[in-house]
Amino acid sequence: MACFGAGVQLVSWQNWSGNVRCPRSRIERPSDVNALAKLIHAHRGSGALRALGSGHSFVPFWADGDTLLDLSALSGLQAVADGVARFSAGTPLHAIGPMLAPHDLALVNMGDIDRQTLAGAVATGTHGTGRGLGSLSSAVEALELVDGSGRIHRVDADGALDAARVGLGLLGVMTAIEIRVIPAYGLLERNQRESVEHCLEQFDSRLEQHRHHEFWWVPKLDVCISKTLDSIAMPEEPRLDELPFGAEGERWGASWQVFPSVRDLKFNEMEYAIPATAGLDCFRAVRRCMLEQFPKLFWPVEYRILAGDAGWLSPTAGGEVATVSIHLAAEEDPTALFAAVEPILRDHGGRPHWGKRHTLARADLEALYPRLADFLALRREWDPDDRFLTGYLAELFL
Repeated sequence: MACFGAGVQLVSWQNWSGNVRCPRSRIERPSDVNALAKLIHAHRGSGALRALGSGHSFVPFWADGDTLLDLSALSGLQAVADGVARFSAGTPLHAIGPMLAPHDLALVNMGDIDRQTLAGAVATGTHGTGRGLGSLSSAVEALELVDGSGRIHRVDADGALDAARVGLGLLGVMTAIEIRVIPAYGLLERNQRESVEHCLEQFDSRLEQHRHHEFWWVPKLDVCISKTLDSIAMPEEPRLDELPFGAEGERWGASWQVFPSVRDLKFNEMEYAIPATAGLDCFRAVRRCMLEQFPKLFWPVEYRILAGDAGWLSPTAGGEVATVSIHLAAEEDPTALFAAVEPILRDHGGRPHWGKRHTLARADLEALYPRLADFLALRREWDPDDRFLTGYLAELFL
């Protein structure tokens, strides 16, 4: 920890994978929404105001010299009514299931990592898989945020919800999120190892037969790990032994217990959402590229399907998509791998996951997001002094 100026302490912080480092940043920990609003209203000087979340993004949403907002005090379930649960925005995803369980409720869908905060997952369009099932942000009914002037907004379907649901923290700092919930349910997970040809032949039928379906492809072995999840009655005796990656087997339990997988090894990631009709062709092209250029790579490619939504900046806006995700160990330089694969993802009509690596410029965004101009106008209205813009975000949204 370093000191800079009278009464100001600067700390060193890095994101989950370690590829974004802020060696001299200030961290503020507002105790409630009003304290946060006062802090934002009073902010002066250089550096942006950025919520930390869990740091589980791989792009520089944060920069050295920023004021980083730790919202861990804004956590917990506030209320449940009429199929909607209101959470404080700093609530970790892994805490939501246990909070909803006494009410016999659950989230509609989740991804296989639950270390993020709810606000961070919503703001970046984070998702799971399943035909007809959308991202976490698509299930948001309303949200509360503090804008760049310190004003508190409640945003719902009668207002700017489709702009704010995937907002990257550019419209304000989320403080509460109202999200659809359904009766609690169990899940049965089955994993099997199979040839690429068999996996692709069975993919469409499995999408129809199972609530969730995805596969992982391992370049070094040129095999697939197919994963299905099916709804079951809440089991009296769950079986929750973690299935090591690549292992066949099954487990079951409450949905919030089965969705997540352990991620002990840190990585960096690139992911694009591809129109579903082009998804498998895109995967085949990625496979050819990687077998030719990176045949010894053990880190897998993940392929998922999810429903479209109406978010102005949502990578899944407009219709069903397939997502193709490329991973590499955090200690390795992913530049060559990502540079080889990204043109293929873009050529198939892809849009990048906002929290994952990409090289798009402002002109690219204008072509991909028809409501971008509307979003930028709202951003200027709600953050007129650019308090939420890092240098990276300014290049894309200023």
